[in-house]
Order: sequence, then structure tokens, then C-alpha cells
Amino acid sequence: MADWQVIRTVGTEEEAALIADYLEAAGIESEVQSLRFNQEPVNFGGLGEVRVLVDAGALEAAERALADEELGKASADLDASERETSERGDE
Repeated sequence: MADWQVIRTVGTEEEAALIADYLEAAGIESEVQSLRFNQEPVNFGGLGEVRVLVDAGALEAAERALADEELGKASADLDASERETSERGDE
């Protein structure tokens, strides 16, 4: 049986699913554990958490994959910002 570890805690099931899908695409098995309690209009503390878990043996690889994804997004955002600045002639 796998020893699952929390790699990210987010506020929505959609965000957790995106993270889990990215990990799965990187070849890392993951699970989403929702603690959300939707019967009340407001979620408090742990009742609003959605967790993404990976096997403890894959924790480092998963962290690297997510860091690479975040670095890639930041780089893409910077490139887009530079293109906009160049197009406006603000250089």
C-alpha cells in the first residue's frame, strides 16, 4: 500500500484536478482528497481544503515537476509582458 503525502493544498477541486492532471502527465501518480463541506454557505478552515497527494517515494520528483511548471508559467508570462511592451513601443 502506498504512503501518500500531501504535495499541495488548494481551495477548489478544479485547481486540484489541474495539478493532479499535470502530475499524471509527468508520469507521477496522484490523488485528490477533498475536505470541502458544501452544505453550508461558507467553508471554514480544513473544511475548505482540497489536497493533492502523491506517493512518498515520488514526492521529490513531483515537487520538481511542479516547480518546472511554475517556472515555465512565469517565463511565459514574462515573455508575453515583454511582447506587449515591445508592441506598444514602451522600451
